[in-house]
Amino acid sequence: MKKNISLIDFGAGNLHSVHKALKFVGANIEITNDESRIEKSDAVIFPGVGAFGSVMQSIRENNLESIIKKMATSGKPFLGICVGMQVLFESGEENPDMPGLGVFKGNVVKFKKAKKIPHIGWNDVGVIHESPLQKFYFVHSYYVIPEDKNLIYAKSNYDGEEFCCAVKKDNLLAVQFHPEKSGDAGLNFLSDFVKKI
Repeated sequence: MKKNISLIDFGAGNLHSVHKALKFVGANIEITNDESRIEKSDAVIFPGVGAFGSVMQSIRENNLESIIKKMATSGKPFLGICVGMQVLFESGEENPDMPGLGVFKGNVVKFKKAKKIPHIGWNDVGVIHESPLQKFYFVHSYYVIPEDKNLIYAKSNYDGEEFCCAVKKDNLLAVQFHPEKSGDAGLNFLSDFVKKI
């Protein structure tokens, strides 16, 4: 029996391309903002696009803050994508007056060295202690700096600035890149996530 995955709809985000990619790899996926359905699901995917502050505002307006935090620490598989990774942290330079979810300590900062921002396009991703470099597609101007460096699962380098592009702890994996826009590498990434549920 296929496991049920909730794709969290907080009123903003790249939902339909993520949904399409997940259906392609055979996931049983439902777009929902219903707290009870999210809680009963076997896994959660939390994508986000846009500004840190506007994403957090949408989350709070849709009363999803508590269920996202609960699922992120529930022991069930949880995948955050792009700003869906960033808002798991305490704060962001983009909107310093809007607190993040605070699942992890740390903040989100803007690229300091890069000549061209946002960072748009394919970039190498190196998973710490594991597989060789793969290329994934990025669209972002900010990246996370976790207080706990043990959270860092993968790094990348844009225009001479190394940055954390994935964090992992227990059930939770969150990435700065867009697997749904990353061709075969992205589909393999999503397929691996689904298989591990």
